[in-house]
Amino acid sequence: MSALPRAYRYLLLLSLALNLGLGAALVASHWHHHPDQPSTAERRWARIPDPRMFARTLDEADRKVLMEVLEAHRPALGAHFRPLGLARRQLAEALRAEPFDPAAMQHAFEGMRGAEAGTAQAMHAFMLDLATKVSPAGRQRIADHLERRGHRRHEDHRED
Repeated sequence: MSALPRAYRYLLLLSLALNLGLGAALVASHWHHHPDQPSTAERRWARIPDPRMFARTLDEADRKVLMEVLEAHRPALGAHFRPLGLARRQLAEALRAEPFDPAAMQHAFEGMRGAEAGTAQAMHAFMLDLATKVSPAGRQRIADHLERRGHRRHEDHRED
């Protein structure tokens, strides 16, 4: 290393330090995320596809259509997500309650089923509207994305 000019040595050491820091951050991130616990984004759209993920696969014209359809359906989607969050909080409260009340937990499950059904209906309406307005190539890309997403999820369950 003595053959290198002094500035290059410092640059090399700085690069080494940055790489070590990045590696440590990646390892820490991996250790702090448990595979059996979904990330925040995954939890939010756990049972339905995330329309924002489609944007990565669509071309510019279809992305514009996606955003228009999403804006049109945003009130309905949001109206169903709020009750789902409330139902999940009620379930958590029922689990923590002392003494434990099975009827409260059953009531929370009923609320979750209703909220999940409403969310699914709103998402299905969104998907149908989107599918009627994007190009055939856009529908193909969405289908491919959904297939890959489902395939990855199936592989994740197989590893358990």
